[in-house]
Amino acid sequence: MKSLKISLFFVVFFAVLLAIGLVKETISLVLALIIHEGGHILAAKAQGCTVEKLVVQPLGGYMHLDTLLEVRPEAEFRIALAGPAANLLAVAAAMALLPYSPQGLVTSFINASLTLMAFNLLPALPLDGGRALRSRLAVWTSYYRATKIMIAFGFGCGLILGVLAVFRLLQGGPNPTIFAASGFLLYNALVERRQLMVPLLRYVLSRQSALRKHQLMAADTLVASPGVKVNDVLKKIRPQRYYQISVLDEAYALAGTLTEHQLLKLILAGTGQRSLQEAVKELGERKE
Repeated sequence: MKSLKISLFFVVFFAVLLAIGLVKETISLVLALIIHEGGHILAAKAQGCTVEKLVVQPLGGYMHLDTLLEVRPEAEFRIALAGPAANLLAVAAAMALLPYSPQGLVTSFINASLTLMAFNLLPALPLDGGRALRSRLAVWTSYYRATKIMIAFGFGCGLILGVLAVFRLLQGGPNPTIFAASGFLLYNALVERRQLMVPLLRYVLSRQSALRKHQLMAADTLVASPGVKVNDVLKKIRPQRYYQISVLDEAYALAGTLTEHQLLKLILAGTGQRSLQEAVKELGERKE
């Protein structure tokens, strides 16, 4: 790992826990978090990835890798679930220490580990459960649609936790962790929705490199009606397949064909809002 960043949210969250006297819980959660992120790092190395940067949040972290996982759904799935798996193994080991627990510290660690594991398995981005489920969905649908589904799940999970936090508050048992988790999920769902094209552009870059590595890939053909834009096709692309796009004119006759390589070049050139028909016409004029 080349660099480590501690988020302001992390500092504020644990400062609040210490301020209200939850020292044992703070130590337990930090230790569980270290084990959790360690699992991700080891899994990334096992998949041939290098962790360039780790941004630590109160209930998880975000790794910047030297490899884009958008076209490697299997690797993303394994790396995502490695963190919760590490917490589960740590809980199993800690169970043996329960009889010797000093002032309930091991019990506190087990509770923190299970809480961290359960939270990160929620089907919401950027949590592990959201990434793992998106990698599964991307096998059957486009990466764009899979991301949109997970954003909707993120809003749902955030709202449910928010209602639970308010209910606990009204019952006289406020839980700052649930409030923080709700805010974290809702905030990240908004960020993911505003920046929905960012992972798609990352996807384009990773597609270029993936196409160079694979000697053989399964191919699909897409048929585009008049008026369909270049970026619209990107929303239909699935990992580990190669696409050719048949473009129709106003009479619904074949106007021309675009390869995926040509499509990606158009997107990287900043012409994603152009219609496919215009792109095919321009390519035909260049050949002449």
